[in-house]
Amino acid sequence: MLYINQKVTRLVKLSGLAGRGVLTSTDFTIRPLRVEDAGAVSEMLRSQSPDYARFFYAFSFETDDIAKILAARERDVYAGVYWQDELVAFFMLRGWDAGYEVPSFGVFVGEKHRGREFMKITLDVAKLICRLSGAPRLMAKIHPDNVSPRGARRLGLVQTGVETETGNVIYHMEL
Repeated sequence: MLYINQKVTRLVKLSGLAGRGVLTSTDFTIRPLRVEDAGAVSEMLRSQSPDYARFFYAFSFETDDIAKILAARERDVYAGVYWQDELVAFFMLRGWDAGYEVPSFGVFVGEKHRGREFMKITLDVAKLICRLSGAPRLMAKIHPDNVSPRGARRLGLVQTGVETETGNVIYHMEL
């Protein structure tokens, strides 16, 4: 947990709000996404530049489609990351509902917040959830133009294959 707290401290420093006395304990929140969050997820996805969002195709950007996914989930995880009440990122651990032992990790960080540690924090939280759930590893499929193999290795992901239909690199992380 100390590692995550250090990342949050860095995030606060990057925000420019540190030392101004304007931060509260609710400025940074990670929580499960609910059906009523579907509109915020849709809005976040739709507000990104097409070039930035081009690699995200886990589901439609339509509010109704997102609401159906959130309503139907059982073991799969969909969680939102909020900074000062704004949804700035969300992550997923999917595949458990389909019977897979190893979940697939996915994350989307809003364009204006990229490079601010949100992705690393979501991966840390996802690893914790996997460990608590008894998953031996997690998987991620990442387009090589989205995250370089070198960047994936720095995160602890090990390449285990390539998805021929999409060109996505398949990575695993032992937990």
